Amino acid sequence: MMISELVELGLTNGEAKVYLSLLKLGLSKVGSIVKDCRVSYSKVYDVLERLILKGLVSYVLIGNIKHFNAVEPYRLQDYIQKKEEQIKLQKDKASKIIPDLVSIVNKRRENKNSGLKSEAAVIEKNHAEIFKGDQGLRTAYEILLSDSRKGEVLRYFYPYGDYHNIASPFYLRLYRFQKSKNLTERGISTVAFKKSRHYQEDVPKDVNLKFVNFPLPGTMDIFRDKILMIEWKNKIGVLISSDEMANHFKNYFDSIWLLAIP
Repeated sequence: MMISELVELGLTNGEAKVYLSLLKLGLSKVGSIVKDCRVSYSKVYDVLERLILKGLVSYVLIGNIKHFNAVEPYRLQDYIQKKEEQIKLQKDKASKIIPDLVSIVNKRRENKNSGLKSEAAVIEKNHAEIFKGDQGLRTAYEILLSDSRKGEVLRYFYPYGDYHNIASPFYLRLYRFQKSKNLTERGISTVAFKKSRHYQEDVPKDVNLKFVNFPLPGTMDIFRDKILMIEWKNKIGVLISSDEMANHFKNYFDSIWLLAIP
């Protein structure tokens, strides 16, 4: 349990195991660390070096042999503070270079505006991208709703009948981001979901849902010329850009919306 919590703070699985072992053992040689945490000799030196760089482990030389020690647990706050400072610097740098990067894209598009569409231009307009993991899926939603305007319609299918261990927490975290876009949202879910305790107690009351008693095509968001489909077991999202496909699913969604019950 403690390992997973340290991983959530940004340590790797191996780093968490070694750090916890050192907290238990105190000043120790590599052999004792390997025996306790079961990280192999071939990897433990690299793990220790990374923990030293993160400020979570120190060492002393005793008879020319390195003995390692974990810093006091409260120093984790210093580690998090450094991460926050690094992220702020990265955000500042990103803010400075994004306009220049956008100008490069716009210039390319202007150069391609020559009447006949090139093969590259067609591929750019009609393509699919794959995203993985929580952050990847968050990025997919940010791309889906980029440059959205107030009042535009976001349509989505939510096929589950109750709380979903992966999807439900993700969407509850995403709720504020979606609401900040001031979109008109329409969702279709199942009658079973409407009756679930999760829907009654956890789902925000202003979520605009209708319900059906037949199977839905899967977790899917449709917006403008894009469709985002997600497979939650492995946290994989496929973002498709295609006017033809998006229009097909918009029409399909709207026909079900008319049949669904509030």
